[in-house]
Amino acid sequence: MGDLVVDPVTHSVEREGQSIDLTPKEFALLEFLLYHPNQVVTRELIEQHIWNYDFESESNVIDVYVRRLRRKIDDPFATKLLTTVRGVGYRLLPPERG
Repeated sequence: MGDLVVDPVTHSVEREGQSIDLTPKEFALLEFLLYHPNQVVTRELIEQHIWNYDFESESNVIDVYVRRLRRKIDDPFATKLLTTVRGVGYRLLPPERG
């Protein structure tokens, strides 16, 4: 997506040619968001697909992982890809072309 390159086989991620180290959960979250480009992904969907069913939905662990992921794939770069849709969830948006 844009200058973000993810290889699911090698579990490698890079942006603008810079390698980005992700934990297995961060990688799974990013991969899940990439499989749903432009779509708002709810916390419940993330919970079902990345964490086990014993996960406490009142926990803020998803928000914590999104924040960590954002620090790694967005904060160092001018163009932001990961957006929050308040009260709904998260989505990856490709950069606008112009």
